[in-house]
Amino acid sequence: MLCPGIFSGSGVPTRGSVPDKEKNEMKRGWRPFVFGAGVAFWTVTAQAASQVIQFSATAVQQTPDRPVMTARIHVGANAVRSEYELNGQKFVEIVREKEQIRIMMNPARKEYVVQAGASVTLPEIRAKDADASPCEGVPNVACHKLGEEKVNGRPAEKWEFVSEDQGRQLRSLVWIDAEKRFPVRQLYPDGSMAEMNLLGREKINGRLTEKWEAATVQPDGQRMRSLQWHDVKLKIAIREELPGGYVRELKDIRLGEQPASLFEIPDDYQQIQMPGLPPAGAV
Repeated sequence: MLCPGIFSGSGVPTRGSVPDKEKNEMKRGWRPFVFGAGVAFWTVTAQAASQVIQFSATAVQQTPDRPVMTARIHVGANAVRSEYELNGQKFVEIVREKEQIRIMMNPARKEYVVQAGASVTLPEIRAKDADASPCEGVPNVACHKLGEEKVNGRPAEKWEFVSEDQGRQLRSLVWIDAEKRFPVRQLYPDGSMAEMNLLGREKINGRLTEKWEAATVQPDGQRMRSLQWHDVKLKIAIREELPGGYVRELKDIRLGEQPASLFEIPDDYQQIQMPGLPPAGAV
């Protein structure tokens, strides 16, 4: 299952009537583009017993006709920290997985904003338990195994996922790779499809990876293909090439426990509330 991951690009949401001067101030001082909200470019459905792999890295995104964007990230046991510059200003962002909050800090002002409802996908060492349900730990979703099939020549388990949305039952079909324990084909309720095909192994930035082709088909028949390189040890994509020349990757990866202090708010920082942004705990 693919997700935008590191480079979501959205600023702090605002709504309602805000004076122009205050809007400009918000844009200058508080417009983080969420590097750290999900280190993994893709997520897996299977949730078995796991242990987070901690590391630091430099996240790089190349976009046609735009400057290269970089951020230094730190992946801890339960949180991700990202440090970057935007319009000449430094920002720090922390996403805490268990609390589901995003903390956005402006070191120059010693101020921070807390946003509720954030999530992050942490790289994990997953127990390869073939008996575990792939929807274990996923709220409001039930699933049952339909059988076994091959997807692009690889053995896979076929599962049906059932969820509810505003009183309607939504059904999806998911094929879980028998060895890798993540989805290699998915059919969604709207008729769209996503599929992964293993092409081989390559070294990227000095790390051994598996090269996968990701293909998606939209309900209108529109197709898109991309390439992903999944780190064999980290079990996440450390490079992705998208149509149109878009590239995002993790470089200078250093494995090791990250200091707990990296994921804390300094004592001398003051919390502020952004207009239109619900406080933590409000959602």
